[in-house]
Order: sequence, then C-alpha cells, then structure tokens
Amino acid sequence: MRFYNRERELNYLKTYCQLEPNSILFVYGPKSSGKSTVMRRVIKELDGSNVVFFYYNLRKYATYSKEEFLRIFFEKSDKKYLLNKLELNLGVCKFGIEENFDFNSLYLNDVFAKINESINAVVEEGKKPVLIIDELQKLKNIYFNSGKSLLNELFNLFVSLTKMEHLCHVICLTSDTLFIEEIHRNSTLENASKYYLIDWLRKESIKRILKEEGFNEKEIDYCLNYLSLPYEIVDLIENKKLGLSVEETIRQWINIEADKLKYIIDTSNLNEDEIYNILSKLKDNIKVDYKKEVKKEEMKYIKFLIEREVLFYDVVNGIIKPTSLKKWYAIKEILE
Repeated sequence: MRFYNRERELNYLKTYCQLEPNSILFVYGPKSSGKSTVMRRVIKELDGSNVVFFYYNLRKYATYSKEEFLRIFFEKSDKKYLLNKLELNLGVCKFGIEENFDFNSLYLNDVFAKINESINAVVEEGKKPVLIIDELQKLKNIYFNSGKSLLNELFNLFVSLTKMEHLCHVICLTSDTLFIEEIHRNSTLENASKYYLIDWLRKESIKRILKEEGFNEKEIDYCLNYLSLPYEIVDLIENKKLGLSVEETIRQWINIEADKLKYIIDTSNLNEDEIYNILSKLKDNIKVDYKKEVKKEEMKYIKFLIEREVLFYDVVNGIIKPTSLKKWYAIKEILE
C-alpha cells in the first residue's frame, strides 16, 4: 500500500530515535491509522545512519507462551545481534543467543541479560540501538518459571534501558486503548514514559492525496465528510477504477459497518438499552469528554464497545470517539 503523507509523525519519530534515550515511547491510535506503516517508514529513512533497529511485529505471531516469545525475539548465533531473517526487506535486527542455550530452561534474568548484552554490543560499536515492539499487549499473559509476568518485568527493563542508563530507545506500538489505559496508570512507568498519538488522517492531507489521484472537486468535497483512515483511500481508488462512484463506495462502507454494529449489540449479553444510551452520546457529537460526560456505571459498556473496535478511547487526552468516521455514520444510522 502506498505511504500517504505523514510528515509530522515521520519527523517526530525520526528525531526521537536520534535523541538520547530518556523514556519509553508508546505510539498509540485507532486501528488502521497507520502506526506500523509510519514506523516502518522511519526505519527505512534512517537506513544507513548509525541507528540499529530491533523490530518485532507481534501481530505476525502467536505469542501465547514464553517459548514462543523467546523464539521470536532471539536467534541462535555467535553474534550479539544479527539481521532478522523474517524482516530482511527492512534491515532490522534480532537479539543473538548462543547455540547451546535451551529455550525451555531459560529464566527471565537470563533473558534480560542477553538483551542487555545485545544492546551494549551496539553501543560499543558507536551506534544507537532502538527497540520497537508492535502490539506489545500480546505479551501480557505470558509468565516465566518463577511466576513473574513477562510484561511487568519488561517494563522494569525498559525503564532501566531508557531513563536510568540512557542506552536504548524503546518504542511500543498499540491500537489497544484499554491496554494504554493500563500502562498510563502503571506506577512503574510514571515519569518514565511518553505517549504519541497517530490519529485519523488530516483533512488537508486527504484532499491533497485525492487530488493527486485524479478525483474532481465535487468527489473530494463529498469524501472529506467520510474518510479518516489510509486504507479507506486505497479502497476508494480501487473501487473508482472498478467503476463504482465515491457515493456507492461510501454507502457500502456505512451499510456494512451498521450491520456489524447491530450484530455486535444483538449478540451481546449486556443490557441493549444501555449500549444504545452510550452510542447516543455520539449522535450529534463525534467526541465525548470522558471526565465530563461518562458516569462510572457506563464504563463497562464503553469498554465493551472499545473491545469490539467500535469506539476508540484516547486515555491521554480523555476523549472517546468512534474508531473511524464511517463508524460514526454507522452509529448515527442505527440510532435513527
């Protein structure tokens, strides 16, 4: 898929990677907003610099056990770090581990020692290590031999690598906003983490892209009311080539989203009226102020809609909104 203009986000992340490590950076945003695409672009544009990226895209893998985690993060080699064979097109690295290590008997302290060795090997070569984990929340149910939570202990390691020792940048990407809420309130990470939102595409960017792709002014004006995510632009362009008008494409989107939403509500065990009450907050406004407009007893219904990717909770800014503009129109449709 074509990389659509995200210069502001790109410049922020490229600059961040070249600063002295001082905090963990959580890059978050609605599903399909382009977080991974932007991060991969950062890696490509810094190729040939003195930055060494360790990049792990956990959405590619089933990471339900410590053994799976170890095989994803480590490669048996005589080197402290080496190219990730599954990401050769990016030129990113994995942590090296000796051939005689038994993955089944490794303890967490052994794992962290090996990570530290790899990070220090990069630093000793005069380079800047950057560790990126995409969809970090997939590690939250993994426990090691001593019963320790892998994710909680990783946070301690990340704080040590960044804020305490200033050795390595750690960047975590996630679209799980309930996970962001958990980490935002994690005392271990207090004063040791930053948050960066990659949100919907800006209207001026959408307008420029559609103009470059040959859409006329009338089509662009119509689309600006409904487009918010990069993949929607790709779908719109493809459908136009297939002979569908922008109105037909967008009507299809909203119909599909409305049907999906009704099915989610109809098959839920929660009180249907309460779910509709939550959705009605968005009938006339696209955003809800969590602190001012949400009662404690309503949060379980909001969490249900967040888990089903109907709503996006920006915990850092205290905002609840649909995951996309087309989802907003689908909400409005089922409320009529």
